[in-house]
Amino acid sequence: MEKERGAKVIAVVALLIAVVGLTIGYAAYASTLTINGSANVDPASWDVHFAYKTGDSLTAAKTGNAVENTAPTLAATTISGFAVTLKAPGDSVTYDFSVKNGGTLDARLDTFTLGTLTCAPNDGSRISQEDATRLCGELKYTLTYADGSTITTGTILEKTTGSKDLTLKLEWPVSSTLEVSDDVKVTIGTTTFVYNQA
Repeated sequence: MEKERGAKVIAVVALLIAVVGLTIGYAAYASTLTINGSANVDPASWDVHFAYKTGDSLTAAKTGNAVENTAPTLAATTISGFAVTLKAPGDSVTYDFSVKNGGTLDARLDTFTLGTLTCAPNDGSRISQEDATRLCGELKYTLTYADGSTITTGTILEKTTGSKDLTLKLEWPVSSTLEVSDDVKVTIGTTTFVYNQA
């Protein structure tokens, strides 16, 4: 029995030595990998806005007998308040301005909607609604890039320095043969540009 117990003790000691040997062997193959560093967050700025092409006002370029009754007001995100009078075919009023990106992110034009013209007899006018509507069909309201190309979605304004020059024009084409007997009020619908982060 003593022999048996001695054999068991030897077996347990051998087992303990084997486990310690495995631990030492395992430790010999262990590696510690670490990653560390730092990051800064510098908030981006978004600044897509209208700007004067030159100077500090929008000056109308007129042809024919066109009259600028009220000059437009340009703010960062709106151009509004202009009132003009066209008297005959060949008259037009044109405004040049820019859209600029002064922010730190590229901007992409995602949506562009050109306002439409609606015409109605002016207060006290004797012209019929039918004739006013016919005049609306003759008038042209355009907004293009300064080089005459069409404004298209997907156009990128690069961060900090991106800029596009635009030309807005309301004209009574010289080719029109329509005669108007009295005042017509022309309303220009809202034009919108929607820029998003590129």
